[in-house]
Amino acid sequence: MPSLPRIPLATLPTPYEATPRLAAALGLRRLHVKREDQSGPAMGGNKIRSLELLLGAARAEGADTVLTTAASQSNFCRALAGTAPRAGLSSHLLLRRAGGMAETGNLLLMRLFGARVSWTDATDPWDPAIIAALEDQAAALRAAGKRPFIIQLPGISAPLAAAAWALAVEELAEDFAASGSAPDVLALACGSGLTLAGLALGFAHFGLPVRLLGVSVQQPVTRLRPWVADVVARTAALLGWDATGAMDMVEITEDQIAPGYARPNAAGLAALSLAARCEGLVLDPAYTGKALAGLVAYVTPGMAAAFLHSGGAPTLFTQAEAVAAGITLTQPGTAPPK
Repeated sequence: MPSLPRIPLATLPTPYEATPRLAAALGLRRLHVKREDQSGPAMGGNKIRSLELLLGAARAEGADTVLTTAASQSNFCRALAGTAPRAGLSSHLLLRRAGGMAETGNLLLMRLFGARVSWTDATDPWDPAIIAALEDQAAALRAAGKRPFIIQLPGISAPLAAAAWALAVEELAEDFAASGSAPDVLALACGSGLTLAGLALGFAHFGLPVRLLGVSVQQPVTRLRPWVADVVARTAALLGWDATGAMDMVEITEDQIAPGYARPNAAGLAALSLAARCEGLVLDPAYTGKALAGLVAYVTPGMAAAFLHSGGAPTLFTQAEAVAAGITLTQPGTAPPK
């Protein structure tokens, strides 16, 4: 395996917590939550592990500035803006106007962390126009004497971001052993699917027979699954690992996307409310609430499950009105509808 430059950022290992009241409400034998929301700086999240390698690569190339693009309430952009200064880097963010321009939630934090923000009317993260705009910004920075480093997710940076999660599976294996046994399924939210790709490769590499449930919050399965498989292959090549069987235990559901990316749905709001009332667990309506709803729809009584809490609490406040309207009288012991 190649030696990958890394900048220590995360507080590891993150907790792997039993949630017995939530498990009972969902009819599960056992439910553990991997608390990536407690992974460290900039309000944490699953992006912190990936940024250790991405910012490490930027520093190794002598960069002084990092550029990336995503939605205006991107958890990744918030995490990047908050960790780049620790690596001695400034951050430039090209954000999609379609996600809203109100300075609240993640966008407020990006500004607070000192990121320079510009805007695009493109709506698709795969749009070549976004890549061209990043290249134009990089050229302008070079002309001003800066040394920019482009982080493009999804795209050229995907294998490095996924590699962090392939390597993290060794920690998860220790979590499973300490808890007594591995779960039947581990569920997580999927935007670009890079965490899922890394986990799939890592589970295959370390021989963990755990089904992975990716709950898409943006892309249809017909687009997301081939993309995840491609990233698995590219990450395996980067690490020098064998990708055989990595996708065999992966399931992806698109059932929670509606009514659209970053727009709450009833099942997600019900799951969010139940997690809060059972365990004081704070989820968000764009990612983790929908992911828990996807797990609820997937599991059968008596299963042992795990849930990767990927963070994202700031978006809870950008959707405060919808969350408040969606808070039901759901009490611990009553599961959201499947």
